[in-house]
Amino acid sequence: MVAGGIGVGLTLLGATPVSAGGTVEEAPPVGVVLSSDDEPPGPGEEVVFRTIVANEADDPVEGALLAQHVPEDMEIVEVGQGGVVEQGIVNWVVDVAADRDVEYTVRARLADDARPGRQMGSTACLLLERENDPTACATDAVEVSAPTITSRVGEVLDARGLVPAAGAGILILLLWVLWRRREALGIR
Repeated sequence: MVAGGIGVGLTLLGATPVSAGGTVEEAPPVGVVLSSDDEPPGPGEEVVFRTIVANEADDPVEGALLAQHVPEDMEIVEVGQGGVVEQGIVNWVVDVAADRDVEYTVRARLADDARPGRQMGSTACLLLERENDPTACATDAVEVSAPTITSRVGEVLDARGLVPAAGAGILILLLWVLWRRREALGIR
């Protein structure tokens, strides 16, 4: 089982540009990294995706578009930093100062019937110019974990059932203590 999400960042302006003379040129100055929570979510649980746009250039990035796809088996619960959701894709207008990075977040809930062991991926792409191909993309996959005993107990004992169950547990404990005390005193 994977202990968390696997994030991969990629800059698409050119993998490792090589000049005609065979020397390696400088990598593109803007990149995207996507990651998720360390603990894999189970069916019906939430996960937070964090996308970092890093600008190592001397000039700011202004008015770029960051688009993040979330799988259909996830319900988008919350979008940070003024993002807008359209047809399962979260969009942000991105402004990043020179030599800085900015984080964008999406909180999503897995479907209750999500199959444990299944990989669910999210991809974020940065478009510096909206009519061109993405400048950078990143993908993160989360593995759906199997429900734990604690989560199953939580399903059975919701807020309305917790108080009566706790009361019954305390009553049983009290009766057991009284029985043991009576036995210790020799009363039959």
